[in-house]
Amino acid sequence: MTTQSQRLRETISLVSGHLSSLIRQVWFHPRLSELYPEFLFAIYGITASSAPAMRAAAERCSAITTGEPLARWLHDYYLEHAAEETGHEKWLLDDLAAMGVQRQRVLQRLPYASVAALVGAQYYWMLHVHPIAYLGYIAVVEEPASIEFLEEVSRRSGIPLSTMSCHLMHAKLDPDHVADFNAALDSLPLQQHHMDLITVSAITTSSHLVNVFSDILEHFERIENPAGAETIFTSSGVAIASPSREF
Repeated sequence: MTTQSQRLRETISLVSGHLSSLIRQVWFHPRLSELYPEFLFAIYGITASSAPAMRAAAERCSAITTGEPLARWLHDYYLEHAAEETGHEKWLLDDLAAMGVQRQRVLQRLPYASVAALVGAQYYWMLHVHPIAYLGYIAVVEEPASIEFLEEVSRRSGIPLSTMSCHLMHAKLDPDHVADFNAALDSLPLQQHHMDLITVSAITTSSHLVNVFSDILEHFERIENPAGAETIFTSSGVAIASPSREF
């Protein structure tokens, strides 16, 4: 019998072909060593939002007064997961600093609009529909690269492993998170409308991540344009322009 987590994973697999292709284009880019800081910046915007979003989802669970049997479990799950994710964005700041990008320049730069849309969709689902939607987001984003793959990337691109601390830590931690997530999802007494919302959230997340990875590649193309190169990060520490600029 197919479990709830298996059905969700199968759906994600069906809709994530384009996303997988874009992720591969980033990791196998012929100038990955130059592209990598821009990649880290985009991931920083996503990672910095994770713990606050889960705390917001937990707060929304506390506000549910309709006798929803899942509310207490979700509240505790989100708070526990938020605690685990807190501070992970600092790993990315450290990795960027190791590549010559100053922390203040990262903090001053406007995040991608596609990152805001990715995260903002989750706030809509949790605040206006049901906070269980965030489980669909987690199911998509917690799919880490393996340590072996990251080591191969380092050898191929020349990017030091010392600038991959965030990816390496997630490669170590997230497989257990994925297993725990699947077990938890399969243990929950989900009704069809719960599963429908989790699935829609996962599909939406995959779609928004397509835009994020498209933006990473598009922003990097500005290196070829001297007038636009100042708006991105590069491995030589090129900074961005004023935060009022559009990217």
